Amino acid sequence: MLLEFLLLAFCAGVIVKAVDWMDDDQPGKHPAKYPLALLYGVLIGYMISLSPFSVLFLAAVAAQIFATKVDTVAHRVGLAAALLTILVIGIPSIDIPVFIIFIIAAFLDEIDYVGNLRPLTDWRPFLKLAALAFALVGQYDYFLAVIAFDLGYELFRYIAMKRKSKKKARS
Repeated sequence: MLLEFLLLAFCAGVIVKAVDWMDDDQPGKHPAKYPLALLYGVLIGYMISLSPFSVLFLAAVAAQIFATKVDTVAHRVGLAAALLTILVIGIPSIDIPVFIIFIIAAFLDEIDYVGNLRPLTDWRPFLKLAALAFALVGQYDYFLAVIAFDLGYELFRYIAMKRKSKKKARS
């Protein structure tokens, strides 16, 4: 069952970045971003309700809310879909100390760093490092989940960059 949840995390990462790309990097309106946001919201809500790494995604979503990073209509649709999915399927039990560790790490990832610390804004290492710490003591699912999500996110970023560079080359 873990493999299926990791695949969902990967898919959610791809779709979240696709919606980011449609919101931030593409001029004009993309009506597809709303159903995609709905889809990633359902996927994330499903993982929060049922996956063994639910607390990781719950903390990441909470950190984005507290950092006011849910800043477009499409991402608000995704958040609403996630919350509705959690309410329909069920609220997971939450290990509070683990949640606190992950929400702090996720919040640190949401800060817009400046100067020499600017790469931290792009790399977002804190949640990955917190999840890695759990892997080092034998709980691998958090680390695998954050890596699966990030692989999907970065794959779409790579594809979008390639597409952009091909368009520039044609111009």
